[in-house]
Amino acid sequence: MSAEGRVAETPITRDGIPPPAQLEHMAFNGDSERVRAVFGRIPEHDRSRYASRFILSEAVRGGLARLRSTPREAVALIHEERAFVEDVLRIFVSWCRRREEFPRELFQRLLEWSDALRDASRVDEALACCDEALGLDARAFPDLYPRFVLQRGALLCARGQVDEAHAELAALYERLDLVSERNVVPDLILALGRTSLLTGEAFFFKSLLFDGLRAFYTNLDERRTILRLLRRTYRGTLGTLLNREPSPFEKLVFVTHWLCLGLAQKLKTRLVSFPLERGLLAGLYAAQYLRTGRGPGRARSRPAPRPQEAGTLVTRAMGGIGDLLMMTPGLHALRLLRPERPLHLAVPRRFFPLFLGNADVDLLDIHAELKPRSYQCWLNLTDCPAARTESLTAPRVRRNRIEIFARALGVRGGALRRMDARPRYFLTEEERAEQKRFFADHGLLGRSVIGVQLRSHESYRDYANMPSLVEALCRNHAVLLFDNRAITGYDFPSALKVEGLTFRDAAALASGCRALVSPDSAFIHLAGALGLPCVGLFGPTDGEVRTSDYPSCRTVDARDSLPCIPCWRNEVIPCALTGMRASACMEQDATQRVVSALEELLAPEPQARLGSREDV
Repeated sequence: MSAEGRVAETPITRDGIPPPAQLEHMAFNGDSERVRAVFGRIPEHDRSRYASRFILSEAVRGGLARLRSTPREAVALIHEERAFVEDVLRIFVSWCRRREEFPRELFQRLLEWSDALRDASRVDEALACCDEALGLDARAFPDLYPRFVLQRGALLCARGQVDEAHAELAALYERLDLVSERNVVPDLILALGRTSLLTGEAFFFKSLLFDGLRAFYTNLDERRTILRLLRRTYRGTLGTLLNREPSPFEKLVFVTHWLCLGLAQKLKTRLVSFPLERGLLAGLYAAQYLRTGRGPGRARSRPAPRPQEAGTLVTRAMGGIGDLLMMTPGLHALRLLRPERPLHLAVPRRFFPLFLGNADVDLLDIHAELKPRSYQCWLNLTDCPAARTESLTAPRVRRNRIEIFARALGVRGGALRRMDARPRYFLTEEERAEQKRFFADHGLLGRSVIGVQLRSHESYRDYANMPSLVEALCRNHAVLLFDNRAITGYDFPSALKVEGLTFRDAAALASGCRALVSPDSAFIHLAGALGLPCVGLFGPTDGEVRTSDYPSCRTVDARDSLPCIPCWRNEVIPCALTGMRASACMEQDATQRVVSALEELLAPEPQARLGSREDV
């Protein structure tokens, strides 16, 4: 398990409540039922001592599971469990506010609680829950944010506030760059279609339905629903084809769906329907994603306005830092392809510092007022092309994210072959001077300094034996330990903790190191940008692919002992071998391999080719 999930053996307390470290261990690995049972026995005045991201999240999840399994007749038990969930959520929100950190788990639990309140017909409370989540900036998670807007729209309709619901849903539809989960699109279209009819916009409703057929998503039942609505609206298939309102292309999309979904379903044979369904999805995927210069479709309530902006807009509603760094080579190549056209990049404001000194792009706050459809060319990377490609080709992923992002930006052929694939990151003179002052103040000048990023933003990539690795590195080097949170442990004589810094400040200090060591995270790509030697610790993802453009990077993994590497899982998918959050492959001891790879990189004449992989 990761260092975050590993605990030492400690005794159970006299009243049967384990200490916080053991409860954290249960929560980290998703044992929500036991966490809820234990947390429920903790006196209310003592619960804050057990507060953590995982404990509070799993306690709420366990409480919601109990609510769903409790018979409706057990009114007292339902009331008690609701009170428990409300209390834990109140602690969770307060804990996050104090730390000024709002993790994904908080918004997941708030969304689930809003669903439970809505199912119980507690509309006002469910609406207040949505408002609280949106006030805490749920927009930072573009897969969850649209769900809150859809939930809020349904709740407003339940209260009779249809006009307000329609306005909020329409605003989201105009900003599909804030939506990362493509399977939300049909839900949005159907919800907006209903409010369109209730507000007298029948033409907009019909246009939305055709948009719903053109968009790519994989839920075939949703497509059949939209197809049925179109046939009912136009009085059958023939009526749709003979009506003058739909364009020839819209009729083509409609009849293709009718043949592949409607007619094939009537034949009731999978030998016919399955290849037709797969072929339809493949064609829609190609039509939406194997093209450039166009954003998502637009329902036509009025004639589309002429482009107001002559430039190119690239939108990305989320990070992470590594992905944004890997986008920079493609952005630079795109700017070279179209030097006369302004290139605007819309990202959350918290990521603006990554592009300091980068003249390729003009930055826009994606959460400010923005009209993506008004641009001459709109490239929406919120629906992440790298995640799509990896999910389609896993576990045999061959293209790294730098190439995938570049292709999604329209950089192909000769331009792609000529592209400098190194990430573009620029240090200021002030940052270089600060790095030198820091090294001088801490006696690091003239010493061999290794920078270590202790953990990834996503815990399933964390290396469990990081303390023993740092101890080994300290024997021959001074070691800077980087983390944006307080660092506990690692009290070795040659280790210096660098904690709580911004990424730019940390990057400036890292630039003075001889080499970097990191799990699959931002420092890998920072090393590629700065040309620093680096050793990367990989497992669930393929280091050979991720670092193929970084000649000074060695990757270490355990695929010799665990051939399931790489599995390309993510944070929400448990390890297939253990069923737990932590990755079994990141538990294997790689200390000696990392030390050997690092020493070879730092040797005056490396005997091994840079960029090769070292197996554990």
